[in-house]
Amino acid sequence: MARKTPQRQNSAGNERRGKKPSAKPQGQGETGLLGSDGLLSRILDIADDAIISIDQNQRIVMFNQGAEKTFGFSAREVFNQPIDILLPDGFAAQHRRHVREFAESPIAARRMGERGEISGRRKDGSAFPAEASISKVDIEGRRIYTVILRDVTQRRVADEKIRASLREKEVLLQEIHHRVKNNLQVVSSLLSLQSRGVLDEETRQKFKESQNRVHSMALIHEQLYQSPSLSQINYPQYIRQLAAHLFRSYRVSSSRVELQTHIDHVRLSVDAAVPCGLIINELVSNSLKYGFPNGRGGVIRIEMRRQPDGRTTLTVADNGVGLPAEVGFWSTQTLGLRLVGTLVKQLEGNVEVERSEGTTVRVTFQLESTGEGE
Repeated sequence: MARKTPQRQNSAGNERRGKKPSAKPQGQGETGLLGSDGLLSRILDIADDAIISIDQNQRIVMFNQGAEKTFGFSAREVFNQPIDILLPDGFAAQHRRHVREFAESPIAARRMGERGEISGRRKDGSAFPAEASISKVDIEGRRIYTVILRDVTQRRVADEKIRASLREKEVLLQEIHHRVKNNLQVVSSLLSLQSRGVLDEETRQKFKESQNRVHSMALIHEQLYQSPSLSQINYPQYIRQLAAHLFRSYRVSSSRVELQTHIDHVRLSVDAAVPCGLIINELVSNSLKYGFPNGRGGVIRIEMRRQPDGRTTLTVADNGVGLPAEVGFWSTQTLGLRLVGTLVKQLEGNVEVERSEGTTVRVTFQLESTGEGE
């Protein structure tokens, strides 16, 4: 009986059996660690990231399937080629310097595995952004540098869409603050026009007080419109502008009544800035109207301090004639002082009053986070 001669499996036979010929270059060793049939090569081919190994001469000795997808080259095309073919013009020298410095630096100083931003170049010549890390290992007596690279083009596109969307929202919020400020200024102007037809001085005074309250809120939105941050304002500047407006409104010269401000760097959201502004408006107005009668001079002090426990204390004080003992924030018939009590409740804070050597009103409350770093 004649013996059958076994057929040799060649590349064509492999293709007929549905087996894909290896894309790894010849010469790497069929069973070596870097070879096409090596265990490490098969494991690295599973990775989606591009994994590229280069020798001490910066020539490519391993190119996984992730690298083939990323760069468009086959492993055979790049084997033993300089790494420069994967880098855009002008970046090769920088890469060579980076590898040399990495190789020469002390082991303790090497940041193996740390990702950095680079650029890659595909087979068609197009450049793309990437993140890459580099590490070194000795394999079969050879010093090998391995680069793990990830194409971040889609992430960059998504990030840019997010940034564009945020820019649109910032412009929209700025426009909202601008329009709110304009509308409040219109209300203030209407109150001013309406007061001109009122003959009773007490009624005219109430119109002025309402006008100042509207102005204090409009000033908040003007600050937010001008601020680089749409969630907080320059509160020291706001307080100075508000106080200057009140001095002009009540025709009090700064040479007669001095204004002193001591404002810590605190971050106030709109929810806290508006009630704080109204509190300052009411207390400073009260001092200017009643604290310094008959041309008496003195000092009005405004402070905002951040306490060690994280709370904030707002203090408005004057050395005028003082607040009568029977006047309080909860029982008084005066709208302005009752408004202060209501605003303190809105801030979920507490208020203290000292009546010695003038009047000192101290409001303590807890600031909510604005969502930005301190």
